[in-house]
Amino acid sequence: MMAIQIAASGGPEVLVAVDVPTPSPGDGEVLVRAQAIGVGKPDVLFRTGAYRWRPPLPATPGAEMSGVIEALGRGVDGLRIGERVLVYRFAGGCYAERVVAAASEVTALPDNVDIDDAVSIPNYQVAYALLNVAARGIDAKTVYVNGAAGGIGSAIIQLCRLNGVMIIAGASSDEKCAFAGAQGASHTINYARDSVVERVLALTGGRGVDLILDHIVGKDFTDNLDMLAPMGLIVSFNALGGLPEKDLFKEMRAHLPRSAAVRCFTMHSFDHDPVARARVAQATLALFAAGKVKPPVFAKLGLSEARRAHELLDARQVFGKLILQP
Repeated sequence: MMAIQIAASGGPEVLVAVDVPTPSPGDGEVLVRAQAIGVGKPDVLFRTGAYRWRPPLPATPGAEMSGVIEALGRGVDGLRIGERVLVYRFAGGCYAERVVAAASEVTALPDNVDIDDAVSIPNYQVAYALLNVAARGIDAKTVYVNGAAGGIGSAIIQLCRLNGVMIIAGASSDEKCAFAGAQGASHTINYARDSVVERVLALTGGRGVDLILDHIVGKDFTDNLDMLAPMGLIVSFNALGGLPEKDLFKEMRAHLPRSAAVRCFTMHSFDHDPVARARVAQATLALFAAGKVKPPVFAKLGLSEARRAHELLDARQVFGKLILQP
């Protein structure tokens, strides 16, 4: 079968299609034939070596895949051959025609959930966890999300819209802002042209937002404190733009009247809490089953085009979800 492997960290050119034996499921495992494979920023971190949970090389990227069960290992209950499922595994391995996964990494899909749409469910799990777990204790009526045109950004927008939350979306171009608006953003800001702080304060009557969700961070991250409402929270769920130049704690003390909070979040927070992870997964799956959310698909490429998919990601040309198909 075909799989995409990397033997060394680097650019998209390190992604190579190889022919490998079809694996067999062991105890507690299932073999899934891929229908759709999700591509996202975590895969870029995997490719470049920045992902701390990457297995030893050579390795196959890919944390999410939807498909059909072809074989069951011993001791697997509650799943059956021929069943449509989602595979969500942080250790990678999903850039392949077939993958063996632990039964705990596999979720059965309701009949009314489109199998291609299902590969975006992990994006909505992250968005749901950000809004309902990482931001617990914050009654967020207003939210700003940075870099809002990606798969997680669009999921955050849709969930906020669904719950009547005013969501302000920041993006790097007018085209991306238009995309965020189409997903349901209350307001959009082109941060390549406009001052985010000034626009957010104007849109909130000077109060600022209750919650800021930021996966970019970057040298000016501490500017977020200027547009945070009193008792507000900033959640960083990645740092694709690098770390801030200014001392974060010093800047928080300088904004003491706002009593700001900052949290760094990862879905790996649930690695030792499978019950909490399951709650997030089931709540998100229910939204898909009820037709309350619809993931925007940017493009569907062949599995052999994985290098092209990463070139699009690196060029920041992807709006919504990018999918590989065998």
